[in-house]
Amino acid sequence: MSTKKQLRGVLFDFNGTLFFDTDCHVKAFEKCYANRGMAVPSPQEIITNLFGLSNEVIYKEYFDSNATTEDCKRFAREKEGYYYECCLTPPFTMDYSNGARALLSYLKENNIPYCLATGAGMDNISFYNENLDLAEWFDREHIVCADDKVKCKPDPEIYEYAASKIGLKASDCIVFEDGTLGLIAANKANAGACIAIYEEGLPTPLICGAKADAVYHDLSEWKKILEEYGL
Repeated sequence: MSTKKQLRGVLFDFNGTLFFDTDCHVKAFEKCYANRGMAVPSPQEIITNLFGLSNEVIYKEYFDSNATTEDCKRFAREKEGYYYECCLTPPFTMDYSNGARALLSYLKENNIPYCLATGAGMDNISFYNENLDLAEWFDREHIVCADDKVKCKPDPEIYEYAASKIGLKASDCIVFEDGTLGLIAANKANAGACIAIYEEGLPTPLICGAKADAVYHDLSEWKKILEEYGL
């Protein structure tokens, strides 16, 4: 197989990419809107507009522009509480997306640099450590999250910073991302390759100018993808 370009590292979004939890996030946001007597956006609107943003940004931009820091923290606890409940309630099963474990294990075993770039906060990271053994593949030094106070997606800073954590530039890396805002962030960061990964049946994230070099509905083709970029 010919190599498209020689890349050196991998950057991952988490939610909707390594872990297919979109439905639980959507349901949690729907409850937050309903609790306030607000019109509930469609799942498409929630996915496109909110996914990739931190809870603080979401609350200030979509719920209360005058919110205090404590207001935002209360909102985060409310929304994530609904989300955790959904994740832990059958028939939902907490597991990585198809191919994710094998891909992460390959990168780790072959000393290929990789880093996580997520809009989630450390409370969620702790939840994933407890229920998905996230720490098996990502130590704190290889996670960029909302608590790091970087600009959230669609700003490119989160992917630029994640690349710097592994001694690279975003242009040296493959980015795996499911969200419209995340893909825009990766595009703006001049990522070496942008691979859209999103659950089959969900709306395409390739809107609002978001671009991807390839589209897949899980990570089962990870070997092919890595080979295409010399990894």
